[in-house]
Amino acid sequence: MTTAQTPLAGIRVLDIGTMLAGPWAAAMLADQGAEVFKIEAPGIGDVMRYVGPTRNGVSALFHSVNRGKRSLALDLKSAEGREVIHRLAAHTDVLIHNFRPGVAERLGVDYATLAAINPALVYVSVSGFGHSGPMADRPAYDNVIQAFTGVALSQAHAETGEPTQYYQIFADKITAMYAAQAISVALLARERGAGGQELRLAMVDAVASFMWPDVGGMALFREEGASPGLAVAKHVPLIKCRNGYAQAAPLNDAQFHGWCAAFGVDSSDPDVRTVADRNRHGGKLQALAAAIYANARGMDVDEVVARLEAADVPCAKAHSLDELPAHPQMQANGLFVESEHPVAGRLLEPRSPVRFGATPTGCGFPSAALGQHSDEILRELGFDANTVAGWREKGVIG
Repeated sequence: MTTAQTPLAGIRVLDIGTMLAGPWAAAMLADQGAEVFKIEAPGIGDVMRYVGPTRNGVSALFHSVNRGKRSLALDLKSAEGREVIHRLAAHTDVLIHNFRPGVAERLGVDYATLAAINPALVYVSVSGFGHSGPMADRPAYDNVIQAFTGVALSQAHAETGEPTQYYQIFADKITAMYAAQAISVALLARERGAGGQELRLAMVDAVASFMWPDVGGMALFREEGASPGLAVAKHVPLIKCRNGYAQAAPLNDAQFHGWCAAFGVDSSDPDVRTVADRNRHGGKLQALAAAIYANARGMDVDEVVARLEAADVPCAKAHSLDELPAHPQMQANGLFVESEHPVAGRLLEPRSPVRFGATPTGCGFPSAALGQHSDEILRELGFDANTVAGWREKGVIG
């Protein structure tokens, strides 16, 4: 993707993190036109290179969160590595890492050190539990954060009460989105004269904030007398049909009665006429829902969706991810694009989902092999060939 007309053209980002929370934030910026340098340890690099489905040694997960970046394999624990990072930081707009508290200081890449070199730097530090407090030093991974922040318990099975977690890297992805948004705001603030600054983001804070509007529920109110009302999401589980699943969201009264009619269920009882009535008579609502789900089991899923659409009830058939790219709506949206990876071959992946009218975004160039750009980046920084060769022999770079 060219950067001449992109939203973040001219912005340089230094990604020294690993895993997903920091690197995916940087990849979003790359999709929006930023020039991103990914720093990895020589030898093994980011562990995400070896996780999930692969083709010819290229991980789908690693590519997705590291496309659009140049890779510099560099030993940050060495004096030479610190020299390189300091020189890069002097000409960088944003630095992102997700080290545990204290690690950046030991490596000499903490905010105080780098801000002294470049006061305009926007420095982003992502942690698991926070940068202070009794759990600050603990290691944190996605499933641990989900348990801590209430994700698992909030999804307890309606009948068994057993908690479940999202079977995806939910917490890391939420944190990356918050980080990317905050970086854009910090860059805007810098343009308005605020200068550089440090941004601290804890995964537990990101996930708890994300959960709070609809899942926090009664926890919002600090005074007695609040009413729980209807659950926002739990009262409409997936509709199991004879040959698939569908979903509907009958929120207003017309949609509710259309939902019932689509499955041949009588909703003429005055106790369920309006949303206020249904809120007062939850038992009758549950009985109607039970009849709907019972009837649905003998129906064709496409017929169900057609009936719901005819009644103007918000609905959709449940699709697998591999079905989405061929769907007419997704093709009209143009989200999925094909690209060519020099090692993995042809890829199908989503472009940046936001459409910018005047400054278009796209899909960053293929993820790099470990250290693929080490020599050219060091040349750009002014290091001569003999120095680079000596560092490679010592294992400082790869």
